[in-house]
Amino acid sequence: MAFSTITDLDVAAAQKKSNELLARLLSTSSETYVTGPVGQGTGERVLVLGGTGYIGRALVPELAARGYQPVLLTRNAEVKNDAEFASAEVAVGDPTRPGDIARLIEAAPVDVVISLLSGRRPNDAEECRLVDHEAVVNGIKASVAGKVRQFIHISDFGAYRPELIPQVYKLQVEGELIGQHHGPLPWTIIRPTAYYPYLSMTFGDVKNGLKYRIFDHGEYNVVNPIAREDLAEFIVNQVLNADALGRVLPVGGPWSEENVVTLKKAGEMMFEINGRTPDWEVVSMAAWDKKIARLTRLGKISKQLKPVAYYLEAAKYWSVVDHVAPAYGTRTLREFMGKLVDREWPTGSFRERMKNGTNVMPTDV
Repeated sequence: MAFSTITDLDVAAAQKKSNELLARLLSTSSETYVTGPVGQGTGERVLVLGGTGYIGRALVPELAARGYQPVLLTRNAEVKNDAEFASAEVAVGDPTRPGDIARLIEAAPVDVVISLLSGRRPNDAEECRLVDHEAVVNGIKASVAGKVRQFIHISDFGAYRPELIPQVYKLQVEGELIGQHHGPLPWTIIRPTAYYPYLSMTFGDVKNGLKYRIFDHGEYNVVNPIAREDLAEFIVNQVLNADALGRVLPVGGPWSEENVVTLKKAGEMMFEINGRTPDWEVVSMAAWDKKIARLTRLGKISKQLKPVAYYLEAAKYWSVVDHVAPAYGTRTLREFMGKLVDREWPTGSFRERMKNGTNVMPTDV
């Protein structure tokens, strides 16, 4: 979808707003959530959809450690050999096929379903529809039929201002859950802010001596990202928690200088950790808007350019929209980046590595 222009935005005013927000967060304690594990299972079966991804690799062990029996529906049965999934029941199936989830729940009672489903190619509208909406709805319908006690939907904090395709579908799922469109089903919606790999995508560029790109001053927005381990603990805290039913729970990481950042501050962390003096590639937001508009027009006649326009819109979105939520956890972005220092990173520009299909996001940390 087209992203609204901000070319008339007062650049200085945006920077002032971000700095004021940063100051408020760093001088205020977040008391919405108390960090720490709450609740213990007694063998209840918890089906995790999309559980073999980045968050699932922390969530499944957390479920098992807290006394629940995690169940995975996956296309690849070999994941049972991964250490993170050693405690899980593994069933082969595809959540985009309605019958696969239904048969799994029919075969043995499931108490809770947690959906982590998210398309791997967020610029592919059809994949987003199939994964971020249809597959999740398949899980909802099967949960209703199987009288599941709770459906936990891991949404996106950006659903409060959906500009990107996956966010639109995640918000649609939220509406269908809240409105009970598919039948009565106790639900909980969790909206995480952002994950550390997304804010560390260019860490390799900085380590390899390249510049770090910012728009104008690099302080259009503020984000308090959350570690997957802390998010996993938070999710399990909500399992069969009566206080979590019927609630939308936004959540981010600690409100600390090591974790609350603008994109420029995230870049400063990378340079400092790598022992480099900051070296910025400053791009005008006005010029970026013009590039988006031009590629969007060309994308109407070229299937190859349409995804490029989307990525430019996504880069802008994550550079201008605040993602600040009540704090949970103890891990910080700086600690995460500290783990990346000794890694070997592919050379070449970010664009070249994306074109060659190299995974530039450190999701194995």
